[in-house]
Amino acid sequence: MERILEIQKKAFLKEGPPSLTTRKDLLRRCAALIETHENKIIRALNHDFQNRSIEEIKISEIDQTIRNILFTIRKLKKWMRPQRRLSSLGSDILGAKSVLKPTPLGTVGIISPWNFPVGLIFYPLASIFAAGNRAMVKPSEITPATSNVIKEAVEKYFDISELAVINGGSSVGEKFSKLKLDHLLFIGSNNVAKKVAYQTAKNLVPTTLELGGKSPTVIGNNANMRLAAERILFSKTLNAGQICLSPDYVFVREEDAEKFITTLQDAYFKFFPNPNSKDQTSIINQHHLKRMEMYILDATKKGANVQSLGKNDNLDRNMLSTKLVTNVNDNMEVMKNEIFGPILPIMFYENIIEVVDYINKKDNPLGLYYFGNNKSEQNFVINNTRSGGVTVNDTMFHILQSRLPFGGVGQSGHGCFHGYEGFLNFSHLKSIYYQTRIDFILSIIRPPRGKLFNILSKIMKKLG
Repeated sequence: MERILEIQKKAFLKEGPPSLTTRKDLLRRCAALIETHENKIIRALNHDFQNRSIEEIKISEIDQTIRNILFTIRKLKKWMRPQRRLSSLGSDILGAKSVLKPTPLGTVGIISPWNFPVGLIFYPLASIFAAGNRAMVKPSEITPATSNVIKEAVEKYFDISELAVINGGSSVGEKFSKLKLDHLLFIGSNNVAKKVAYQTAKNLVPTTLELGGKSPTVIGNNANMRLAAERILFSKTLNAGQICLSPDYVFVREEDAEKFITTLQDAYFKFFPNPNSKDQTSIINQHHLKRMEMYILDATKKGANVQSLGKNDNLDRNMLSTKLVTNVNDNMEVMKNEIFGPILPIMFYENIIEVVDYINKKDNPLGLYYFGNNKSEQNFVINNTRSGGVTVNDTMFHILQSRLPFGGVGQSGHGCFHGYEGFLNFSHLKSIYYQTRIDFILSIIRPPRGKLFNILSKIMKKLG
């Protein structure tokens, strides 16, 4: 790892900031890599997960990632342009100039998670390459087959001075986080993030954290119940709910609760009419399957009601149908921890103020979702809560918006990738000032100082 980083740092210093043409070439190679290895990626993901829908892989790992790369290519020329700023003291009229120039950082590291082991490498990599950086990637050891395909593909398309993949377990990840990188992006759990941040702090490595948390969903007044149920359930069944943005719990008005649960049941049968559907994704491994079972058992012991929406549990294949949990309380493990699986607690409320108060007592989530057409209530929820992002009348779709940054706030992370703000996140905005050649005013502030200095001093206080 240290040798690769040294190679990248030397190449960066020798070659300087890459041109627009070079950056576009790097991005196009990323897209070509994914396209040419699509079948291998699908096979590897199905090996790692036991079962993952081919169509789901295309939507979430392949098509969306390529779309984001192509969007970045189209916008890159505009993003790279230096920004002119007005100079203070009116010096522009005398020929001065102030410029803010986005410049590369150097080598950016990515520690990526197992839940989207392709998309969550190449999605942020689009921002990193666009900004002119080189990159080193540490994929998750939990999806080894996919990580090996990514490493093999990267070595075909990139020199290690441009992009390198380092596979291995947690000890490799720990060493990776100790590298003297120019920036590190970590995507994963809060517990691991604390360890990573501790290591990067030792070398003062700027660190972007994309974490997760318990993303709340609020079904407000006059919401379309069928639309809400289908859209929430789509996100909760996508990748078996193993998504940092997955709806973690739902608030529904008490008088709408029965209708909502019935509508969820109807939607599930619509999505998965046959048991053990090929469209259903497995829990990643036995450890996480047992974690789901522990949440269900703990909630049941503490008074919750658990309802299975389907009859397609297959423990040999780590498959669980979505479980609704009602009558929950904060003493239950399912309400203490990010679920990251196919369990959906449902809470009832009478007044929207209760909902906002409850959300604000918890850690800041990565996403927040509101269903309903009451603008006043909608704005009340958005304006009085704090979250990484918000989707209204759907869930998770703010991550698909290429013109919006994606990231957390507070305990759900900081920094971002995506679009222009992602480009800026992995850039250094270098301030450049070109001084005027006219020296009369400047000479006044140099000694020996006289009456003109006192006059200028008074004027300077009032000039921007």
